[in-house]
Amino acid sequence: MPSKRATKTAHSKFSFKPPSKQFVSNFMVPFNFYFAPQFYGLDELDVSRPAMYVSNHTVLGVLDGFPFGAELYLKKGLFLRALAASNHFKIPVWKEVISERLGAVEASPENCRGLMKAGESLVVYPGGVREICKKKGEDYVLKWSDRRGFVRMAMEYGYDIIPVAAVGAEEAFTIVKDSDDILNSAFGTFLKFIGVAEKYFKNGELMPPVVKGIGDTIIPRPAKLYFSFGKRISTAVYRTKYEDKKAQNVIKKKVENSLYKQFGELFEIRANDRDRSKWRRFLNMRKPKV
Repeated sequence: MPSKRATKTAHSKFSFKPPSKQFVSNFMVPFNFYFAPQFYGLDELDVSRPAMYVSNHTVLGVLDGFPFGAELYLKKGLFLRALAASNHFKIPVWKEVISERLGAVEASPENCRGLMKAGESLVVYPGGVREICKKKGEDYVLKWSDRRGFVRMAMEYGYDIIPVAAVGAEEAFTIVKDSDDILNSAFGTFLKFIGVAEKYFKNGELMPPVVKGIGDTIIPRPAKLYFSFGKRISTAVYRTKYEDKKAQNVIKKKVENSLYKQFGELFEIRANDRDRSKWRRFLNMRKPKV
């Protein structure tokens, strides 16, 4: 039998007390003013059963997750537990912030199982770091390749998957140089020569782009953000086939199709959105493509 200490450690790893709604609301005030996020499908969302919320990463991944997570908490009382890349937990101070203040755990099958056994709803980004390291022309492209781990876990525990589409953050930045540009430069040649390009950046797959926002700064433009909560995708019928790759691909394709469909719907909503604020229109003016 596990010791009391081991049991306590395992419990504390997955138990989490969310910050107060007042704190979250106050934190979001300047963000909401600057980006004016819009949410669709939230009123119809049933949060009575735990689910896996699956979303797309946008460039750099800094504007796509917490806005809809905060809104979900404030409006529905549901605080999502995030599975975060291991690199987050190697950064001093930040690792305490995301684990102790935001309830994130390091992404792994074991931790995912722990959250599901605890009946938690969680948010995952199948594209991971690869999807935030965008190249020019990869706006709203799901870079999931053959990643099916999230589907396998959902199937094993009978979790529904709720696709959440994020639109707008790609327009907050302009990619000045992507991994191809960097690796084809003299500096990139040096990185390849010393082995860093392969070891740490996987020959560009994990290399963040150089971006600019307002003018030549990295301050993001105040692009309006749009989020859509899609319909639940049940995995129950495949629960006994969670190891079956064909069954995994069926669910994965449903999630991808749902997100691309929601992108299209949000693009249309955005095209018809007449934000009259002059300061927003002025700061969102984009320079010619670089």
